[in-house]
Amino acid sequence: MKGKLIISDLDGTLLNNQHKVSEQNQRWIKKFISEGGLFTFATGRMEETTFQFIEQLNITLPIISYNGARLFCPIQNKILYEDTMLVLPEIWKMILESPHEYGLVIYKDNQPFTLNKNSIIENFEQKEKINCKLGSLESFIDSPISKILLMVEKESIYGKDANLLELEKNILENSSDFTTVFSESNYLEILPVGTSKGRGVNRLLHHLDKESLYAIGIGDNLNDISLLKNVNLGIAVKNAQQELKQIANKVLERTNEEDAVAYVIETLIDNRYKQSKTIGI
Repeated sequence: MKGKLIISDLDGTLLNNQHKVSEQNQRWIKKFISEGGLFTFATGRMEETTFQFIEQLNITLPIISYNGARLFCPIQNKILYEDTMLVLPEIWKMILESPHEYGLVIYKDNQPFTLNKNSIIENFEQKEKINCKLGSLESFIDSPISKILLMVEKESIYGKDANLLELEKNILENSSDFTTVFSESNYLEILPVGTSKGRGVNRLLHHLDKESLYAIGIGDNLNDISLLKNVNLGIAVKNAQQELKQIANKVLERTNEEDAVAYVIETLIDNRYKQSKTIGI
């Protein structure tokens, strides 16, 4: 497996619906690495919430975190690249004066903050196993921030949440300083301009500085579009958003609940990739 690099999304891709790495995925990832393959993550998460998976899978490569805003080396415990942004008062006003209830998480200095702990934030803390510190708005005005996450209570089966879409439109119409992405239909992320998992991939490849490295990206959601576009082979899992499937080179017949990542590695090792759009039966 030398010369092959797999970059996998976490939630909805490598992790099952209980946000865990299955034994099957773990076994095949370790086998892939033992045979000379390179494996890492590209996630919207902060590094702290990935440490359990880094340790479980013995990841030594840098990971792409904050949807590409940071490249973190677990061996050196060091940030290799980082994008930050300044959010002006008029943008904060737009976010905070919305008539709709949001969960607001502000990532600064690798810490998650919030201005108000509502039920959306409490549910998020449970899911991510983190604690969002209460902060004051003054400490975030004209101060470098890694990302802002805005959430509504329920994930929509009809696509992106309409209220978040409206807020996204207003922000982008009033500022060119940000990139936005939906990591889930009810999660809108505001990032430094130009930030994406795809930029993270390019930074990782530059850092690794290996010639003829064949990169494979695996994902499920809209924030994985740039990931799949910046690798040699972009793979969408069966449970992926339709928009991601449309740009993927391959679409699996297995979901994150069916050890999709393990199946990709098993197929690679067995050299059984088909030429059709779909892998698997």
